[in-house]
Amino acid sequence: MTEKLIQGAEKLSLNLSAGQLDSLETYIQCVLDFNKTYNLMKADSADELAVNHVLDSLAGVKTLSSLMEELTSAGADTPLSICDVGSGGGCPGIPLSVAFPQASFTLIERMEKRCDFLNDAISRMKLTNVKVCCAQANTVPKANFDLAVFRAFHPFDPKITKLLMGLIKKDGYLMAYKAREEKIKAEMEAVSFMIPHYQRIPITVPFLEDHERNLVVVKKD
Repeated sequence: MTEKLIQGAEKLSLNLSAGQLDSLETYIQCVLDFNKTYNLMKADSADELAVNHVLDSLAGVKTLSSLMEELTSAGADTPLSICDVGSGGGCPGIPLSVAFPQASFTLIERMEKRCDFLNDAISRMKLTNVKVCCAQANTVPKANFDLAVFRAFHPFDPKITKLLMGLIKKDGYLMAYKAREEKIKAEMEAVSFMIPHYQRIPITVPFLEDHERNLVVVKKD
């Protein structure tokens, strides 16, 4: 078992079962197996992958949990539907799907080789709450998800913002993984006519405490 994964989950106060940790370990091994050929993620070891990608994704669990509770209390259908836009190698969607087995996840990815990897990883991890949508995000049915998440997909600009917000149902949420506050301010200022209000939520990634990380949360009115 990747030691950093176990320690990081504890630092994040995640109550993950042995089965969930095993599933994440399998995912890490899947990425390492495919990385040489597909160049899925920048990571040279299991620990680096666990910290920079898996724990970074899991750092959003607390916020996502709050958003899910709010949607459920507002009468949203369960299981909640969540999409990971531009999923790439599967982050944050796959780690989040392990943390939230009660939700239904769709990984939206346009590149077929990456989709092949995602399907293989889902199969090896025996995940039953995840499916892959191998398509351009702009061809995915609109207003189909309660929540949309993305990480390292694209900066906010008018075209991308319209695409992302179009995927979410009314009163749904968008949760984006971002880095520095100053860059977030610049991005959001450029789309303020489309997103007048947003929340910036600082997160701390275990073993990357000196790296500024934030979530941007937007509600679709």
